Amino acid sequence: MSHAKLGRMLILAGLGAVATTLGDLNHVHTQTLAYQQPFLLGQAWWVFPVFFLAFAAMCVSYRILARKLPLLGLVTTQSQSEGSASAFVEALLAFMSIYLVSGFGNQDPELLSWVFYGTFALRWSFSYERAWLLLLALLMGAGGMFAEGLMGASGIVAYRHMDVFHVPLWLGGLYLHGAFALREGMRLFAPAPD
Repeated sequence: MSHAKLGRMLILAGLGAVATTLGDLNHVHTQTLAYQQPFLLGQAWWVFPVFFLAFAAMCVSYRILARKLPLLGLVTTQSQSEGSASAFVEALLAFMSIYLVSGFGNQDPELLSWVFYGTFALRWSFSYERAWLLLLALLMGAGGMFAEGLMGASGIVAYRHMDVFHVPLWLGGLYLHGAFALREGMRLFAPAPD
């Protein structure tokens, strides 16, 4: 991978970290979650760096998996092709909207779960390379819930509602929607081949 492409992936990781840090700030102010040791505006000092590292890892993992999975018969051609800024902005705004709704709707976690998982299924059914997207979304959903559950188990963060391993069930649905933004971001910032 070229240095330029790696640099663009780091820019994408930075954009993802900014978007999720803002979404997390919404979670703090709607009392969806609370940090044990808040630093600024109710957030812990490590929120942005952790999101940045998470997105950098997602970008690298996306790149590796998208290249290896065609060997197993899973099509990822369009998901690795050059994308557009408009498709990325649309996917990012949809993700940020879901994030915003999760804060203001956290009083009814069951309804949020239905809405998030249902809208993901609807968006997924109209998308391209659905097998790849579903795998990516499931990895992000399970990985995100597990990572945040570990933070909850350690006591450094606490969600208002904890359905599964210290996190609300709807959180997985939030991460599922993030898969659309990651895919369109990778297509815009780091399409294959090198």
